[in-house]
This record gives sequence, C-alpha cells and structure tokens, in this order.
Amino acid sequence: MAIISFVDNNDKYVKSFIERDYSSLAKEITQKKNELTHYIEENNILYGYRIFKNEPLTNLYGDDYYSVRFYFINIDTLHERRQEENITKLLIHLNNVIEKTGGYYNLRIPTHIVDLIRSYNRVIKDAIFCGGTVEEYIYKKKVDDYNKNQLRIFQADEKYINKYKTKLLEMTYQSFQTYQGQYHISYITDEKAGKIYKNWIETSVGSNSDDLVVVVEYDNEPIGFVTLGETKNAVEGILSAVSNEHRRYGAYKAMIAYAINYAYSKDKSFITSTQFDNFIVQGTWASLGLKPFYSIYNIHLDRRIKK
Repeated sequence: MAIISFVDNNDKYVKSFIERDYSSLAKEITQKKNELTHYIEENNILYGYRIFKNEPLTNLYGDDYYSVRFYFINIDTLHERRQEENITKLLIHLNNVIEKTGGYYNLRIPTHIVDLIRSYNRVIKDAIFCGGTVEEYIYKKKVDDYNKNQLRIFQADEKYINKYKTKLLEMTYQSFQTYQGQYHISYITDEKAGKIYKNWIETSVGSNSDDLVVVVEYDNEPIGFVTLGETKNAVEGILSAVSNEHRRYGAYKAMIAYAINYAYSKDKSFITSTQFDNFIVQGTWASLGLKPFYSIYNIHLDRRIKK
C-alpha cells in the first residue's frame, strides 16, 4: 500500500516524492479544489480532474482542443474497491462533459494509480493511445562534468542567442526530424504534428522566453544546447539538441551534467522527461544518476462534433 497525493506537475510532485510526505501537496490541492472542473470527496480522499483549453493546438487546427489533468488526495496506488467505484463515477462525469462539449481531448493518465487505469478501461471508449512519457530526477548529488573534449559549456545571454539563433534552431529541427511524439502517433493530429513541435522549439528559444539556455561550443562554434526552467523546488531540462556532425563529442551528457550541477549548487532537484521509447537518452540519464519518479500514458479522444 502506498498512500499519496498527486498532481501532474513534476516540479511540485518531486518534492513530495523525495520527502515521502504529500501533506503540502494535499494542502495545495484542497486550497485550489474550486478550480477543478469536478471532484468527489469521501473520507479525506479527493478524486478530481480539470479540463482546460489547449490554445496553441486550437489555433493551429481550428477546432477546439482540450487537455485533462487529474488530481488526487490520499489515494492508494494499489487497488481498493471503494476507491475504484469513486474514480469510475469521476470518469463517467468526465465522459459526459466531453460528449456534451465536443472537441479533441488529451488525457494524461498517471501509470502508477491502478484504479484510474481500471476505471478508464471501463468508461472511456474509442480512444487513441499515443504512447507516454517518464519523469526523472536527481537531488543532492554532484556529478563529474564528463567533458572529455575541451568543450565550452556556459549559460548564454540574450546577445549570444540572437547571434546564433538560426543555427540553434536549425540543429533543433534536425534533431526533431525523426521525433515521433504523441501528436505524430495520433492519426488525427499527425499532419501538422511537426508544426506543433516547431512552435514549441521557437517559443523555448525565443527572446520572450524565461528559460535559461545552456550552450556547448566546440572550436568556438555552438554544437548543442539545453533550455532550463527554474522554480523554487527544481531546475527542469526542457528542450535539447546537438548538431548531427558532433554527436560523438559527448556534448549531450556534458550539458546534462552541467545542468545537474547547476541545480545542486542551488540546492534544488534536477528534473526532466522524455518518451517511453527514448532509450538512448534514458541510458545517459541513468549513467548520471537520474531516477524515474512517475510516468504518464497519453490518451487522445476525438469528440469533435461532425459538421
């Protein structure tokens, strides 16, 4: 038995996971439960979900696109009959809202809450399974720099990014040419999936982004970068790319080691995520000491009203 509280937010969840104390997370959910679309409470347990509009995809495709996130307080990750009954009621409510509203929905199902999966299998029909992602972390551990080829690794300022932005974006587009994310897997969104990730890349490296940009140079030229988000609890690796011509220089591992040590210097966790099948990257993370702390199934529902 493992009683936890859960939000699908790796920055907030990792602190409770490390401390094995979910009380602060439960308190936050309680304080903001009126922001949920719907919830059920029973015996100090809360089961809830929130629907919000995915504006970038709505603007790109022209139809209404939505995301669904789940929230739980004091839930057992193992099976419990009454718990499954309540989650089934929650999903019936969700399904009714979806059918009534219409649109295209992305449900993120945490893989470690078995009764949510059991209830999903009972209630949700005609879904599109679009793979999943794993979230990983490392905390209070300094690692070697793994910089074996005299690479220069540093946080780039706005002037540097503007100077090399075209080159940074080009190496990113090359890295993503063979990328097969959830929107590539869905036959509904596949046609414009490349544009989704292109927009994401340009936003992350854009001048209006708050992300830190860590660059790796070889022979005075950028050959890779990683963008980092920083909060009170964690430093998050968001987007990374290495030029095709320099993939054997150890640039990626050196950049992640730099990011881990930057988080360590701030007494924060380093967190990051990737697709289930990105085994090479996960292998690099494992060699640096990162560990998984939760994972997600991506489920798509096409409930657009046919015209």
